[in-house]
Amino acid sequence: MTIKQNLGAQEPIDRRLDPRITTRIDAIVDDAEHGSLVFTASGFSRTGAFLRRREHDTPLPLVGSVIRLVFHWPLETKIPPVRVEAKVIRRTDDGVGVLFDIAA
Repeated sequence: MTIKQNLGAQEPIDRRLDPRITTRIDAIVDDAEHGSLVFTASGFSRTGAFLRRREHDTPLPLVGSVIRLVFHWPLETKIPPVRVEAKVIRRTDDGVGVLFDIAA
């Protein structure tokens, strides 16, 4: 038995308020210093997403910063690009978690 099991550790609680869409969509971050940065959005919902960088050397926004991004849906959906301002709430080696609000 591990220490974690012994202490009765539980699975992390999912604090998201909206259901996530499992599709992956393109997300472009407009960065004043670096230009347009391309990410793949996953775990997408009306209030947030995880932006996974495609190239390891793509710079990541800092936690707490507000970014402007554009989501590009697949052409067959006929959904126009969605532009939002988002707050970076988490950062990993792979990308950033962002919080935003897209009107329902």
